[in-house]
Amino acid sequence: MNSEVDFTRDEHFQKLLARRPCNLTLVNLEIARDAFPELDFAETLDWFDHRRQELSAHFRGMHSEQEQLEVLGRSIAIDHEISGSESAYRTADGSFLNRVIETGEGIPISLSLLYMEVASRLGLTIHGVSSPMHFLVMAETVAGPVYLDGYSDGRLMTEHEAVDWLSDLTRQERSQILRSLKPADDRTIVRRMLNNLRTHYAGSSNWPAAWLVQNRLLALDPGNYGERRDLALIALRAQYSATAARLLKSLLKSCPDEDRKLLNDQLDAAQRDIPRWN
Repeated sequence: MNSEVDFTRDEHFQKLLARRPCNLTLVNLEIARDAFPELDFAETLDWFDHRRQELSAHFRGMHSEQEQLEVLGRSIAIDHEISGSESAYRTADGSFLNRVIETGEGIPISLSLLYMEVASRLGLTIHGVSSPMHFLVMAETVAGPVYLDGYSDGRLMTEHEAVDWLSDLTRQERSQILRSLKPADDRTIVRRMLNNLRTHYAGSSNWPAAWLVQNRLLALDPGNYGERRDLALIALRAQYSATAARLLKSLLKSCPDEDRKLLNDQLDAAQRDIPRWN
Protein backbone atom coordinates (compact mmCIF):
# COMPACT_ATOMS: atom_id res chain seq x y z
CA MET A 1 0.00 0.00 0.00
CA ASN A 2 1.25 3.47 -0.89
CA SER A 3 2.42 5.47 2.13
CA GLU A 4 4.01 8.33 0.20
CA VAL A 5 2.94 11.81 1.31
CA ASP A 6 3.55 14.88 -0.85
CA PHE A 7 2.63 18.40 0.26
CA THR A 8 4.39 20.21 -2.60
CA ARG A 9 1.14 21.54 -4.11
CA ASP A 10 0.12 23.01 -0.74
CA GLU A 11 1.55 26.48 -1.30
CA HIS A 12 0.48 28.02 1.99
CA PHE A 13 1.34 24.99 4.12
CA GLN A 14 4.80 25.13 2.53
CA LYS A 15 5.03 28.82 3.46
CA LEU A 16 4.11 27.90 7.03
CA LEU A 17 6.89 25.29 7.11
CA ALA A 18 9.34 27.89 5.83
CA ARG A 19 8.14 30.35 8.51
CA ARG A 20 6.95 32.78 5.87
CA PRO A 21 3.64 34.70 5.97
CA CYS A 22 0.77 32.45 4.94
CA ASN A 23 -3.01 32.58 4.66
CA LEU A 24 -4.56 30.36 7.34
CA THR A 25 -7.79 29.99 5.37
CA LEU A 26 -5.84 28.51 2.48
CA VAL A 27 -3.83 26.28 4.83
CA ASN A 28 -7.13 24.97 6.20
CA LEU A 29 -8.42 24.28 2.69
CA GLU A 30 -5.16 22.54 1.75
CA ILE A 31 -5.63 20.26 4.76
CA ALA A 32 -9.29 19.75 3.80
CA ARG A 33 -8.10 18.65 0.36
CA ASP A 34 -6.54 15.59 2.02
CA ALA A 35 -10.12 14.50 2.78
CA PHE A 36 -11.65 15.89 -0.43
CA PRO A 37 -9.03 15.41 -3.18
CA GLU A 38 -11.18 17.17 -5.81
CA LEU A 39 -11.89 20.18 -3.59
CA ASP A 40 -12.11 23.46 -5.53
CA PHE A 41 -11.21 26.34 -3.23
CA ALA A 42 -13.05 28.90 -5.38
CA GLU A 43 -16.51 28.28 -3.94
CA THR A 44 -15.32 28.80 -0.36
CA LEU A 45 -13.29 31.87 -1.26
CA ASP A 46 -16.27 33.31 -3.15
CA TRP A 47 -18.35 32.92 0.01
CA PHE A 48 -15.86 35.11 1.87
CA ASP A 49 -15.92 37.67 -0.96
CA HIS A 50 -19.71 37.87 -0.70
CA ARG A 51 -19.52 38.50 3.06
CA ARG A 52 -17.11 41.38 2.41
CA GLN A 53 -19.51 42.87 -0.12
CA GLU A 54 -22.45 42.52 2.27
CA LEU A 55 -20.73 44.07 5.27
CA SER A 56 -18.35 46.67 3.87
CA ALA A 57 -20.96 49.45 3.83
CA HIS A 58 -21.91 48.72 7.46
CA PHE A 59 -18.27 48.75 8.55
CA ARG A 60 -17.47 52.07 6.87
CA GLY A 61 -19.83 53.91 9.17
CA MET A 62 -18.43 52.43 12.37
CA HIS A 63 -15.51 53.66 14.44
CA SER A 64 -15.71 51.10 17.25
CA GLU A 65 -14.22 47.61 16.96
CA GLN A 66 -16.89 46.45 19.43
CA GLU A 67 -19.64 47.54 17.05
CA GLN A 68 -17.90 45.89 14.12
CA LEU A 69 -17.58 42.62 16.04
CA GLU A 70 -21.27 42.74 16.95
CA VAL A 71 -22.23 43.21 13.29
CA LEU A 72 -19.82 40.45 12.26
CA GLY A 73 -21.32 38.05 14.79
CA ARG A 74 -24.90 38.82 13.72
CA SER A 75 -24.03 38.32 10.06
CA ILE A 76 -22.30 34.97 10.50
CA ALA A 77 -24.32 33.44 13.31
CA ILE A 78 -27.79 34.88 12.66
CA ASP A 79 -28.02 35.82 8.98
CA HIS A 80 -25.95 32.90 7.70
CA GLU A 81 -26.72 30.50 10.57
CA ILE A 82 -23.14 29.33 11.17
CA SER A 83 -22.29 28.44 14.75
CA GLY A 84 -21.02 25.68 16.97
CA SER A 85 -22.64 22.33 17.59
CA GLU A 86 -21.78 19.16 19.48
CA SER A 87 -22.28 17.14 16.31
CA ALA A 88 -19.43 19.07 14.66
CA TYR A 89 -17.03 17.44 17.14
CA ARG A 90 -18.06 14.00 15.89
CA THR A 91 -16.92 14.51 12.31
CA ALA A 92 -13.83 15.83 10.59
CA ASP A 93 -16.14 18.15 8.64
CA GLY A 94 -16.36 20.40 11.69
CA SER A 95 -12.69 21.31 11.16
CA PHE A 96 -12.85 22.19 7.46
CA LEU A 97 -13.98 25.66 6.39
CA ASN A 98 -15.63 24.43 3.19
CA ARG A 99 -17.81 22.03 5.16
CA VAL A 100 -18.46 24.48 8.01
CA ILE A 101 -19.92 26.90 5.47
CA GLU A 102 -21.95 24.16 3.79
CA THR A 103 -23.34 22.61 6.98
CA GLY A 104 -23.51 25.71 9.20
CA GLU A 105 -21.73 23.80 11.98
CA GLY A 106 -18.18 23.94 13.25
CA ILE A 107 -15.87 23.60 16.22
CA PRO A 108 -14.30 26.62 17.95
CA ILE A 109 -11.06 26.75 15.97
CA SER A 110 -12.64 26.43 12.51
CA LEU A 111 -15.29 29.01 13.39
CA SER A 112 -12.56 31.32 14.68
CA LEU A 113 -10.71 30.99 11.37
CA LEU A 114 -13.92 31.83 9.54
CA TYR A 115 -14.40 35.00 11.60
CA MET A 116 -10.76 35.94 11.14
CA GLU A 117 -11.00 35.66 7.35
CA VAL A 118 -14.18 37.73 7.06
CA ALA A 119 -12.79 40.36 9.44
CA SER A 120 -9.52 40.55 7.52
CA ARG A 121 -11.36 41.23 4.26
CA LEU A 122 -13.16 44.10 6.00
CA GLY A 123 -9.98 45.65 7.37
CA LEU A 124 -10.58 44.53 10.97
CA THR A 125 -7.66 42.73 12.59
CA ILE A 126 -8.62 39.96 14.98
CA HIS A 127 -6.26 37.33 16.35
CA GLY A 128 -6.67 33.66 17.11
CA VAL A 129 -6.30 32.80 20.79
CA SER A 130 -5.28 29.26 21.67
CA SER A 131 -6.99 29.23 25.07
CA PRO A 132 -7.38 25.88 26.87
CA MET A 133 -10.26 23.66 25.69
CA HIS A 134 -11.90 26.42 23.64
CA PHE A 135 -10.34 28.46 20.84
CA LEU A 136 -11.36 32.15 20.66
CA VAL A 137 -10.53 35.28 18.70
CA MET A 138 -9.67 38.67 20.13
CA ALA A 139 -9.58 42.29 19.01
CA GLU A 140 -7.60 45.06 20.65
CA THR A 141 -9.90 48.00 21.41
CA VAL A 142 -9.48 51.34 23.16
CA ALA A 143 -11.25 49.83 26.17
CA GLY A 144 -9.01 46.76 26.20
CA PRO A 145 -9.13 43.34 24.54
CA VAL A 146 -12.49 41.95 23.47
CA TYR A 147 -12.91 38.21 22.90
CA LEU A 148 -15.35 36.63 20.45
CA ASP A 149 -16.61 33.06 20.69
CA GLY A 150 -17.70 31.91 17.25
CA TYR A 151 -18.98 28.65 18.71
CA SER A 152 -21.57 30.54 20.77
CA ASP A 153 -23.10 32.71 18.03
CA GLY A 154 -20.36 35.34 18.11
CA ARG A 155 -20.71 36.09 21.82
CA LEU A 156 -18.45 38.91 22.98
CA MET A 157 -16.54 38.93 26.29
CA THR A 158 -14.26 41.31 28.10
CA GLU A 159 -10.96 39.92 29.31
CA HIS A 160 -12.39 39.53 32.82
CA GLU A 161 -15.44 37.67 31.51
CA ALA A 162 -13.31 35.41 29.31
CA VAL A 163 -11.01 34.51 32.21
CA ASP A 164 -13.95 33.73 34.51
CA TRP A 165 -15.69 31.60 31.90
CA LEU A 166 -12.59 29.62 30.87
CA SER A 167 -11.58 29.11 34.49
CA ASP A 168 -14.99 27.59 35.23
CA LEU A 169 -14.81 25.49 32.06
CA THR A 170 -11.30 24.13 32.59
CA ARG A 171 -10.94 24.30 36.40
CA GLN A 172 -7.60 26.04 35.85
CA GLU A 173 -6.32 28.97 37.86
CA ARG A 174 -7.33 32.40 36.60
CA SER A 175 -3.67 33.43 36.35
CA GLN A 176 -2.98 30.44 34.09
CA ILE A 177 -5.97 31.28 31.88
CA LEU A 178 -4.91 34.93 31.63
CA ARG A 179 -1.48 33.92 30.32
CA SER A 180 -3.14 31.95 27.51
CA LEU A 181 -5.32 34.84 26.28
CA LYS A 182 -2.69 36.18 23.90
CA PRO A 183 -2.57 36.14 20.09
CA ALA A 184 -1.37 32.76 18.81
CA ASP A 185 1.07 32.51 15.92
CA ASP A 186 0.14 30.70 12.71
CA ARG A 187 2.07 27.52 13.51
CA THR A 188 0.38 27.20 16.91
CA ILE A 189 -3.04 27.58 15.29
CA VAL A 190 -2.35 25.01 12.58
CA ARG A 191 -0.81 22.57 15.05
CA ARG A 192 -3.94 22.79 17.21
CA MET A 193 -6.13 22.27 14.15
CA LEU A 194 -4.13 19.18 13.17
CA ASN A 195 -4.16 17.78 16.70
CA ASN A 196 -7.96 18.01 16.70
CA LEU A 197 -8.10 16.10 13.43
CA ARG A 198 -5.64 13.45 14.62
CA THR A 199 -7.73 12.87 17.74
CA HIS A 200 -10.88 12.52 15.65
CA TYR A 201 -9.33 10.17 13.09
CA ALA A 202 -7.72 7.99 15.76
CA GLY A 203 -11.01 7.81 17.65
CA SER A 204 -12.80 6.64 14.50
CA SER A 205 -9.92 4.32 13.47
CA ASN A 206 -9.45 6.16 10.19
CA TRP A 207 -5.73 5.50 10.18
CA PRO A 208 -4.92 6.48 6.56
CA ALA A 209 -6.40 9.93 7.28
CA ALA A 210 -4.54 10.09 10.61
CA TRP A 211 -1.33 9.22 8.70
CA LEU A 212 -1.68 12.30 6.49
CA VAL A 213 -2.36 14.52 9.50
CA GLN A 214 0.59 13.09 11.43
CA ASN A 215 2.91 13.73 8.49
CA ARG A 216 1.87 17.37 8.60
CA LEU A 217 2.47 17.56 12.35
CA LEU A 218 5.92 16.06 11.94
CA ALA A 219 6.71 18.45 9.08
CA LEU A 220 6.00 21.32 11.47
CA ASP A 221 8.39 19.89 14.08
CA PRO A 222 10.74 17.38 12.42
CA GLY A 223 12.94 16.89 15.46
CA ASN A 224 10.11 16.08 17.86
CA TYR A 225 10.54 12.51 19.12
CA GLY A 226 6.88 12.20 20.14
CA GLU A 227 5.67 13.14 16.67
CA ARG A 228 8.12 10.70 15.06
CA ARG A 229 6.96 7.91 17.40
CA ASP A 230 3.30 8.64 16.66
CA LEU A 231 4.03 8.58 12.93
CA ALA A 232 5.50 5.09 13.22
CA LEU A 233 2.60 3.79 15.33
CA ILE A 234 0.01 5.27 12.98
CA ALA A 235 1.85 3.83 9.96
CA LEU A 236 1.41 0.34 11.41
CA ARG A 237 -2.29 0.87 12.06
CA ALA A 238 -2.73 2.26 8.56
CA GLN A 239 -1.22 -1.00 7.25
CA TYR A 240 1.90 0.70 5.89
CA SER A 241 3.95 -2.07 7.43
CA ALA A 242 7.25 -1.61 5.59
CA THR A 243 7.19 2.12 6.32
CA ALA A 244 6.32 1.41 9.97
CA ALA A 245 9.22 -1.04 10.28
CA ARG A 246 11.66 1.48 8.83
CA LEU A 247 10.45 4.23 11.16
CA LEU A 248 10.49 1.98 14.22
CA LYS A 249 14.04 0.80 13.53
CA SER A 250 15.16 4.41 13.34
CA LEU A 251 13.38 5.28 16.59
CA LEU A 252 14.92 2.34 18.45
CA LYS A 253 18.40 3.78 17.92
CA SER A 254 17.74 6.60 20.37
CA CYS A 255 14.36 6.08 22.07
CA PRO A 256 13.84 6.54 25.83
CA ASP A 257 14.13 3.32 27.81
CA GLU A 258 10.45 3.43 28.76
CA ASP A 259 9.45 3.23 25.07
CA ARG A 260 11.82 0.46 24.03
CA LYS A 261 9.55 -2.52 24.73
CA LEU A 262 6.56 -0.87 23.02
CA LEU A 263 8.59 -0.05 19.92
CA ASN A 264 10.14 -3.52 19.75
CA ASP A 265 6.70 -5.11 20.01
CA GLN A 266 5.38 -2.83 17.28
CA LEU A 267 8.39 -3.61 15.10
CA ASP A 268 7.72 -7.34 15.47
CA ALA A 269 4.11 -6.76 14.43
CA ALA A 270 5.15 -4.66 11.44
CA GLN A 271 7.62 -7.27 10.24
CA ARG A 272 4.99 -10.00 10.53
CA ASP A 273 2.57 -7.89 8.48
CA ILE A 274 4.95 -6.91 5.69
CA PRO A 275 4.21 -9.98 3.51
CA ARG A 276 0.46 -9.40 3.92
CA TRP A 277 0.25 -5.67 3.17
CA ASN A 278 3.27 -4.86 1.00
